[in-house]
Amino acid sequence: MSIFKEEDLALLIDSKGRKYLVSLKKDATFSFHKGYVQFNDIIGKNDGLKVFSSMGEKLYVFKPTLEEYILKMKRGAQIIYPKDISRIITLLDIFPGAKVFEAGTGSGALTLYLLRAVGESGKIVSYEKRKDFHETAKVNIEKFMKNKSYGELTLENKDISEGIDEKDFDRVILDLTEPWLFLDKVIDVLKPGGIIGCYLTTVLQIYSLMEEFDKKFYDRLYKIGIFELLERKWEKEGLSLRPALRMVAHTGFIVAFRKLS
Repeated sequence: MSIFKEEDLALLIDSKGRKYLVSLKKDATFSFHKGYVQFNDIIGKNDGLKVFSSMGEKLYVFKPTLEEYILKMKRGAQIIYPKDISRIITLLDIFPGAKVFEAGTGSGALTLYLLRAVGESGKIVSYEKRKDFHETAKVNIEKFMKNKSYGELTLENKDISEGIDEKDFDRVILDLTEPWLFLDKVIDVLKPGGIIGCYLTTVLQIYSLMEEFDKKFYDRLYKIGIFELLERKWEKEGLSLRPALRMVAHTGFIVAFRKLS
């Protein structure tokens, strides 16, 4: 049975579907525009309960999923959106026990999903050159990982241009503005048959990456493809069933390669 404990994360959802992420503390409260909620009314109760604010507003209380957490956590860099993360995990075939190198930790969203995917026997090595992003990611990851078992994690405040300290990676993910500058470095530390994924936000970046691939890396890498994902929710109101008025359209592209032996 999943019971809320002190210092657990909790997601409160009001009648309008607005979501609030809180950390539970004994005798503390959460205040919003519809009054306040006593955390003592949540601690010790089951996941999925209903509570009422001091003004009578009903809220649902859940332990946040990882997607809900990363959409509400503190951000340094812009996060990779969950729809793209899910495709990265499947496209790069991130498996339990895998050893994965990530360049561009950002706010730590993808890093958390990678930790879950590789399991307790896997390892993630992640570099972030900006100290402020690195520190934000550390806090975000530690906050969600509290009391949870994941694989080995090495977070470094380091620029990939300085070199990569380890080798024999199964997978590499580059969340960088100019990943083509570092293909040489990551190919050298990747196992034969290993997969490289590059996350890019503009077509000009893709063009530059593919130009570099055609000139220098066509005999060292096999191109899997270039991918973009769009996400659209649907809504039912009475007898009407239609697409939502807003959709998560372009957020980024994923370009994937495999290393040739």
